Amino acid sequence: MPEIQETWEIVKHLCRSLLYEKQENCILCGKADGPVCSTCEGEYFHPELGRCRQCGKLIVKEHPLCLDCREGRGPKGMDKVAAWGHYTGAWRDFIHTVKFKSQPYLLGKIVRPLADWAVNCLPPPDALMPVPMHFERLAERGFNQSSVLASALHWDLGVPLVEGLERITPTTPQVGLNRRERLHNLSGTFTLSRAGKNWGVKGRRIWLIDDVVTTGATLEACAHVLREQGVGEIYGLTLAAGLEGDK
Repeated sequence: MPEIQETWEIVKHLCRSLLYEKQENCILCGKADGPVCSTCEGEYFHPELGRCRQCGKLIVKEHPLCLDCREGRGPKGMDKVAAWGHYTGAWRDFIHTVKFKSQPYLLGKIVRPLADWAVNCLPPPDALMPVPMHFERLAERGFNQSSVLASALHWDLGVPLVEGLERITPTTPQVGLNRRERLHNLSGTFTLSRAGKNWGVKGRRIWLIDDVVTTGATLEACAHVLREQGVGEIYGLTLAAGLEGDK
């Protein structure tokens, strides 16, 4: 009957509109189809470049390590670090909007392409573990962007999410500090949380999730705690890093 068929089509359209988001424009330029258009992918995510295995910096594919890491100035204790994009321009602005303008929901818009990229760079993990935020900073900001990102990846990939680390002391902002100063600033900052102890980290393979990697000091400090607890493999995954040659 025509009326029933028409009603059914309306119901189907309504259900789809509730379950699936319509195609949106690129989150970075706002012009072409998103979540990231091909132009912005080339400008900010550089599929033609490799990533330094030790710190995640974007580098030419001919070298496994950037110059800093080859000369011993990179983070220690990680099996590999993978940073999705170059921390510059509209991509840096997007990350700042998430963090400093209280819009963590935006991370849900990029989780699908991030997950697709990550599974091609890193081996399957036993769990996703976000870099923790001290409770005072968490109360001030209202959310931990690393936890939000890890949660989005958890739902997309079906991988367990374990809040396995705890930040037990507040630290001064890391911006403007060099690598040695950052490591000193982070000394004794992290410990294994109750959730980490209950889950059991020994021999596990973990993706350590953070928003941005610069010197790698935060990932190194977290990895040090996890290695002491017998974690088998640790892989860092971040939204962004520098590009070799950046000033």
